[in-house]
Amino acid sequence: MTILTTSDELWAAVETFDAEAAEVAIARLLWDVPLSGAVTGVVLPFLQEVGDRWEAGTLSVAHEHFVSDMLRRKLTALAAVPPRAADGAAAPAPVVLLACPPGERHDMVLLCVALMLRERGVRVRFLGADTPIPAILTAARGTAADAVVLAATRPTMFTANASALRKLAADHALYAAGRGADEQTLAEVGARALPADPVRAVVALVGELAETRRW
Repeated sequence: MTILTTSDELWAAVETFDAEAAEVAIARLLWDVPLSGAVTGVVLPFLQEVGDRWEAGTLSVAHEHFVSDMLRRKLTALAAVPPRAADGAAAPAPVVLLACPPGERHDMVLLCVALMLRERGVRVRFLGADTPIPAILTAARGTAADAVVLAATRPTMFTANASALRKLAADHALYAAGRGADEQTLAEVGARALPADPVRAVVALVGELAETRRW
């Protein structure tokens, strides 16, 4: 008899910290699914449920770390194939730097965005969670980034560094994402908005890069 793995089976493994069962469950859910499909159909809904359970107080810090580590390893494995080159590109692929500002430790959705950009041929430079602003500035200059995407859950994580971010925005197209990127915050730091939905954000960013870079 064929066993159909569901998200309920995955959560049962997570709740008991059964690493082996969780690995099997997530592997079955992602079996023979392209990266974009895995992200949109499995990973993002699962991360949404992680957030819902966290807010409801039914998910412990230990469970969150367990889930994050498992998903990070699986996403890294899915991204092992080199990014494709754009057919007939008139210019080298753009470079996009992605990071979370100081204090922001939740970078899994941003990692999904980075991987989906990479799948579309963008040269991604991912710095991850809790990145000091000077490090972001140095990396943006060092990579000659065409765009910088910062994600945070609270506006203060952007506005606490407003002066430095405005300087960054003067040299690179700066995008702010996440719940912290409200309209007032965007105006204060000089950043552009991205759609809240990660898939739409990728489509919008790739479209703007293609228009400005003729790529």
